[in-house]
Amino acid sequence: MEHDAISANVSRGGLKSTAEIKILVLYLLMHVDEPVPSNQVSDLLHVEGIANTFEVNDAFHQLSNNGLIDAIDEEGTAFIINAKGRDAAQTLQSTVPFTVREKSLKLLKKMLKRNRNIRETDIKIERNGNGVYITCSALEKEKTVMSFSLQATDYDQALRIKENFLDDPSAVYRMLVDMLTK
Repeated sequence: MEHDAISANVSRGGLKSTAEIKILVLYLLMHVDEPVPSNQVSDLLHVEGIANTFEVNDAFHQLSNNGLIDAIDEEGTAFIINAKGRDAAQTLQSTVPFTVREKSLKLLKKMLKRNRNIRETDIKIERNGNGVYITCSALEKEKTVMSFSLQATDYDQALRIKENFLDDPSAVYRMLVDMLTK
């Protein structure tokens, strides 16, 4: 394919064709069952050196204008694939290298899981005279199913606790239940 896309910060093996970037976006949307925020996908693919952020944002815009994906919000920031887009993705997906497709899909699923974890948790970090306290809560339908508070040695440690909790709050829940019910 012709190299017609902006290739700033795109690694070797990354996508430098606008057509390939559009196909990758369709491929990604075809393989997830929830709306995908375009700005996060463009940032993710850019940081990983897969495609230029401006090209990815433009791909979302063009695919939407061409009726291959649908915006699910009025601002046009999150998208799902429709039947026309799914047909195109299935037909054209092999034009994007397998390794790029698989790496991108793995990164997207991790990002979407992290977004869900953020929505389904409540984390507060508070400083007081004796140190830094962090409270982590797992929510289900806005109801707290687990909550714990810790005193951290400093703010950086509290941030590490927050990040690790956000990685997999259900694993923390399972571990606590297992430990407390033995």
